[in-house]
Amino acid sequence: MRCNGVNMANATPEDLTPDDLREMYRLMLLGRRFSERAMELAEAGRLPTGLHPSAGQEAVGVGACYGLRDTDWIMPSLRTTEAYWTRGVTLLQMMNAIMANSGSISMGKESFHHCGYPELGIISGPAIVAAQIPMTVGAALGMRMKGTDGVGVCFFGDGATARGDFHEGLNLAALLKAPVVFICENNLYFQTVPTEIGLPIENVADRAASYGLPGTIVDGQDVIAVYEATREGVRRARQGEGPSLVECKTYRFFRHHSTLRETRSLDEVARWKQRDPLTIMAGSLKDQGILDDATIAKTDRRIGEELDAAVEESMATPGPDAREAFTHVYAEPIEAMNI
Repeated sequence: MRCNGVNMANATPEDLTPDDLREMYRLMLLGRRFSERAMELAEAGRLPTGLHPSAGQEAVGVGACYGLRDTDWIMPSLRTTEAYWTRGVTLLQMMNAIMANSGSISMGKESFHHCGYPELGIISGPAIVAAQIPMTVGAALGMRMKGTDGVGVCFFGDGATARGDFHEGLNLAALLKAPVVFICENNLYFQTVPTEIGLPIENVADRAASYGLPGTIVDGQDVIAVYEATREGVRRARQGEGPSLVECKTYRFFRHHSTLRETRSLDEVARWKQRDPLTIMAGSLKDQGILDDATIAKTDRRIGEELDAAVEESMATPGPDAREAFTHVYAEPIEAMNI
C-alpha cells in the first residue's frame, strides 16, 4: 500500500480492526487540533505556560501507545501529547493542566507536558531533559519485582541522547534486562539547531548495539510502522528478553517552543509537511475503504466542539488555593507537622 509516495508498513495488521484504525486516525487528528488551538492561545497571551507543540509528530505517541495494556506504564516526553489521548486523558483534563487551574490533576505544580495520571498508567515526568529514561527503567524494574508482566515505555527526543541519563539508563536496562521500550522521537533538531550539531552519528538507533540491545529505525510519520515496531519491543520485554530502542524519524511542524522564533528554512518545513502523518494514514484508509471524507469531516467537527467546550470551561475554572503548594510535598499532611 502506498500513500503520498510512502510505503505504508502493513497498513492492516491482523490485530487491528477497521474501528481500531479509524480510532488511531481520530487520536492523531485530536492531537493536531489541540496543538493548533494551544498555539493560538499562547500567541494571544492567554496561557500561563509555554508550549512544545506536537504537530507533525502525532504518529509516534498514538502508534507506540495504542496496543499497550492497562497494566503498562508510559513516560511521555515534552512533545508526546498524543500519548496522553491514547491512554485516555481528556481534552478538559489537558486544558485544565495547561491552565494550571484548580481542576488540574497537579494543581498547577508541574507543566502539563509532565503531568502524571496514575490511574491511566502515565508516570509524572521530570523537567530535566533525559531524566525520564533512568526513571522509566526504575519503574519497569519495580513492575517486575511485583511479579507483573507490565512494560515501561519511555519517550524522549534526539537531544536527550546526548546526555548521560540516556547512556546510563540504557546500560542499566540492558544489564538487568528491564522490561522497557525506549522510543526516540528524532525530529532532526536539538531545540533550534540541526541534530548533527550534537550527534556525531546519523542514527540514534545505532547506539543500541553498544548496550547489547536491538535498535530499530522506523518512519515516524507512519503510525502503523511505529505501532508494529513498538509491539515487537513490548513483546520482547514482556517475555523477559530485555529492553529495545525504537528510533522514529519524524519532524515537528511548528517552532520548537511557543516563545521562540522559527530557525528552520521555510522550504524544509514545507517539504516535511508533504509527509503529514494524518494525510498518510487518511490516504491509506481511504484506499482500503475504511475511511472517507464525510467521516473525517464529522470527526473533525466533534473534536472542534469538544475542544471549544474544554477551553471555555478551563478558562472559567479558578486557580488553585495557595495552600495547595504544600500538598503532596511531604509524606504526612503539613497540618500534622505543626509547621
